[in-house]
Amino acid sequence: MNDDFLTSASVTNLKKRAVVLGQLRQFFDERGFTEVQTPVLSRDSIIDRHLDPIEVNFQLPGKGPATWYLQTSPEQSMKRLLCSGIGSIYQIGPVFRSGERGRLHNPEFTMAEWYDVDANLTGGLALLDELLMRLLGTQRAERIRFEDAFRIPTGLELFEMTPADLGRWAVQDGLIDSVKWSNDWDDWVNLIFSRCVQHTLGMQTPVLVTHFPASQAALARVCESEPRTAERFEAFYRGVELANGYHELMDADQLEARSILANTQREADGKKALPVHNRLLNAMRSGMPNSCGCALGFDRLVMLACNAGSLDEVLSFVAETA
Repeated sequence: MNDDFLTSASVTNLKKRAVVLGQLRQFFDERGFTEVQTPVLSRDSIIDRHLDPIEVNFQLPGKGPATWYLQTSPEQSMKRLLCSGIGSIYQIGPVFRSGERGRLHNPEFTMAEWYDVDANLTGGLALLDELLMRLLGTQRAERIRFEDAFRIPTGLELFEMTPADLGRWAVQDGLIDSVKWSNDWDDWVNLIFSRCVQHTLGMQTPVLVTHFPASQAALARVCESEPRTAERFEAFYRGVELANGYHELMDADQLEARSILANTQREADGKKALPVHNRLLNAMRSGMPNSCGCALGFDRLVMLACNAGSLDEVLSFVAETA
């Protein structure tokens, strides 16, 4: 008899997962954050060039057929709550991304996301560091700027390199066959970072990489004192990306412009455009409080806490047996 009805994770790891989940809730409860629950199914979706939501087509009673999206992140709904005046919040729940499956990926996974009202980049980094120390028992995280993390293993001065420079280096280093692969600076930066940099990060203690290129700001503010960088940060431990955070963009017009650009890039990549005009823009125009937000891959964190080698070892049921 096929035993694919059984869990892919060990019972020991599932019980450890429950312990870590309780510790995560306790961490934010102690700090006065309100736990929230927002829809996983919405007519709107955060627009990102590289993140593809899963579409669901159905109609509400009395309404016509419509396209809905399983959320890639609870970000848009949580920010609407911020605009409603709820204060600092956190959420732990399922999110969905199409086409993602592997050692560190499953189409459905658990995300912990939080927004600390009145916090800036410094406060956001400190909070994430405290959380990792609490849940993983690590030492205080190291901090490094993106351009320095990029330069150390490659020798490349990030902001002095053109797309052609990066392409030639990638071909010479055997990362890809042809410089014709892309003429986009961020494509080459992402390729080199993922292949040559990421696996070197946080092998002993977690590393917080800060000041991403402004072209990769996503929903973060651009640094006023250094406009070629953004107030975005990511956490890495044992070569695994764990969290992505922003000192949050508050300007709805900037968000709209970035969303239009992301859709243009999606269409150039052969993907569908996503709805630009949504309730998040309306909420931000009503007034959004200053905050620092962060999204953490909970399954990956549990994987590291259990010394497991893949998400399959800490998920009760993976996509193939769900």
